[in-house]
Amino acid sequence: MKILVADDHPLFRDALELSIRQAWPDAEVGCIGSLLELPVLRNPDDDAPAAVFRYDLIVLDWRMPGAEESDPISVLRRSGVQGPVAVVTGAEDALTALEVLRCGAEAFLPKTTPRRILAQALRLVADGGSFVPKCVALDLMHMTDLSLDIDEAEEGDGPSPEGEGAPSSPLTEREQQVLSMLATGATNKEIGRHLSLQEVTVKLHTRRILRKLGARNRTDAVRRAQQAGLLSRSLNEAST
Repeated sequence: MKILVADDHPLFRDALELSIRQAWPDAEVGCIGSLLELPVLRNPDDDAPAAVFRYDLIVLDWRMPGAEESDPISVLRRSGVQGPVAVVTGAEDALTALEVLRCGAEAFLPKTTPRRILAQALRLVADGGSFVPKCVALDLMHMTDLSLDIDEAEEGDGPSPEGEGAPSSPLTEREQQVLSMLATGATNKEIGRHLSLQEVTVKLHTRRILRKLGARNRTDAVRRAQQAGLLSRSLNEAST
């Protein structure tokens, strides 16, 4: 049994390793704190890895050093690392879960998952199964239901809610990225291509941005973001 643990937080990585060794006492467990630690062995004539490193289980944090230009699973595959992936992350929202699963992970597990459940989920993935917490699965189903009317919600011309200035709750890093591209006039398809997101995911991020800013449409959201000083830092990111 070969297991790879990839997490840039030493304390949590050590706790994961301990739980895994308790579940699989005879396993060969490797730990890394950055995807830059992965071996880079490539054939000279193409981008395919020169060697394949097979694991029975890969336990992966989603926001990892070395994956700034791509998703962590793609980085693993390009490095020749193969095996079922269980993503254990500090995020708990359905949008991150959707991104994780679409990138090829077999499981999405928030770091708040109880140790006993975490061990059972990891064993399930190692045995060829998949796992998503019930609350996240329900949110994903709700997102699917909402996707039919998102266009109308984000472009509506109803009265703008009261209040200007700072958002009702902080924008996530991904919402900041989407907002910066909205300010350039980019379409959902263009934003999705630039950020490697599905178009429906872009729409859902936009809906959240409108709600947090109290805006009635994209134009109003950009105006409110400018007034709150939210665009000064992120407009440069959209043009790169």
